[in-house]
This record gives sequence, structure tokens and C-alpha cells, in this order.
Amino acid sequence: MTIAAKEFSSELMAAYKAGKLVSIQIPDGTITGGVAAVNDDQAFIKRPAKGVMVIKLDDIRKVNVLN
Repeated sequence: MTIAAKEFSSELMAAYKAGKLVSIQIPDGTITGGVAAVNDDQAFIKRPAKGVMVIKLDDIRKVNVLN
């Protein structure tokens, strides 16, 4: 796991604990939803009407925590 992935993991865990939504930039586009879980090198994002999506932390380019 890279240093960036560890930082993203920390940001996502903080959003999970606070119950906030996140916007995650990945190579394919942007994903918005709630954090369902963070496990090892993966993030599980709850997307309304689309279910849970699994994203590798190494694929994340930017994380924004939404209010």
C-alpha cells in the first residue's frame, strides 16, 4: 500500500465514522456515495440505487468529503 493509499484510507474512515458522503476521483470518472467499509487495500462505497461498489485504494486519485 502506498503512502497516498494510506492517506485515502484515513480520510475514508473518518468519513465513515462521521456518516458523511464522499466524492472519489478514479481513472474512469467520479464516484459519489457513503463509505460502507474500508478493508486492507479496498474501499466499499454505497451508491444510491446502484448498490455497493468496490474500489482499490491504489486506483483513487482524490477524495473529497462532502457536508
